Amino acid sequence: MYYQLNLREVTYVLTEALDYVGINDIHHGKRAAYIAYEIGKNMGWRQAKLDKLMLMAMLHDCGVSLTDVHNSIVCNLDWEDAQIHCDRGAKLLQSVPIYSEFSDIIALHHTHWDQFLPQIDEEIKLYANLIYLSDRIDALRSQFGAHLSQEKEYIRSIIRKYTPELFAPKLCDAFIELSHTDFFWHYLESDPLHYYFKEWVEKGKIETVPFSLLKSIASMFANIVDAKDQSNKHQSLMVASLARNIAELCHLSIGEQDEIELAALFQNLGKLRIPDAILEKSTSLSDDEQIKIKRQGFDTQIILRQIKGFDYIAKIISFYYKEMMSPPQEKSYQAKENTLIPLEASILMIANTFQTQLHGSTKETITSVEIDTILDTLITKSHQLERDTKEDIASYLKCYLEKGIEPIFYM
Repeated sequence: MYYQLNLREVTYVLTEALDYVGINDIHHGKRAAYIAYEIGKNMGWRQAKLDKLMLMAMLHDCGVSLTDVHNSIVCNLDWEDAQIHCDRGAKLLQSVPIYSEFSDIIALHHTHWDQFLPQIDEEIKLYANLIYLSDRIDALRSQFGAHLSQEKEYIRSIIRKYTPELFAPKLCDAFIELSHTDFFWHYLESDPLHYYFKEWVEKGKIETVPFSLLKSIASMFANIVDAKDQSNKHQSLMVASLARNIAELCHLSIGEQDEIELAALFQNLGKLRIPDAILEKSTSLSDDEQIKIKRQGFDTQIILRQIKGFDYIAKIISFYYKEMMSPPQEKSYQAKENTLIPLEASILMIANTFQTQLHGSTKETITSVEIDTILDTLITKSHQLERDTKEDIASYLKCYLEKGIEPIFYM
């Protein structure tokens, strides 16, 4: 299956999920990208180089899934474990054809200017150090503010102090010159930043994108999400594999199977907005904490609906979450309105329910009777799922349990 997409838009929108990791400090990645782009432009870099820089800088913290790590990034100029998220991000980017060329640069984006090995290409060094400089400027802005003149001057003084130890002198000079304009700082505010990127995204061209590329992008983001909760490692990837196999058993077309698989991989993007402490909590959740958990489906579909061409993927996820997390009164209203769950959403529910059951148990403790019960419960919610298809799905799931057939997942 092929999609007509603006890949600038795809990257920009999906990195919204990365920005959620900051919880109360969102848009760090976008601000760092804006700063880097403007400094590069001030240095006279050509447009193709600036566009590459923009994409890399938006993705520079793809190795960060935990709020605590984000807090270390924005609360310290430098710290001992900074390289961990650089290495993880570089590894993730290697798996995506359109991002793989960024890998070496992201691996070095916290390397001090005076510590680069002489054999490293000069352009790679400048790219990496410009992302580092921009990242640190935004971290200082988050800590000390950048509204008053003395706050801006303090940021400049810190950058000067650590040049050339941390930062390349010519990058520092370009920032100092640029930072004396009020417009530079105003664009770091949420609304102006949105319009700044809107103009850049709209200049992207519509391309014919194969499913294989989208699957690699979706798998990368699924890995980022799953790293948020170590107790659910590879959860999204396993669900995606199960969902695709079930979709095939339902005799859906290859295109429909593709969309279900992408929906399963993208379904938990909103989870990145949930504070780590809530996911790690072993006691009962407060009402406020439950609201944050239940919101992840809303945040996920809001992200995906912004990508032109992802409408149905967003719709599948929306139906899935409405059924799985809606309060009883809302479900009662849906039943009264005779709202049917699309078959694709039912498949996503079966895959998620089964994988959750499996995660909470062992293969030996889930019985054939339990599989039938799960399917019977879900089948009544969709008039499109036939009884003979249910038997095929049950046989597949039982075979998975009894013979140890593992779903194929990625990375």
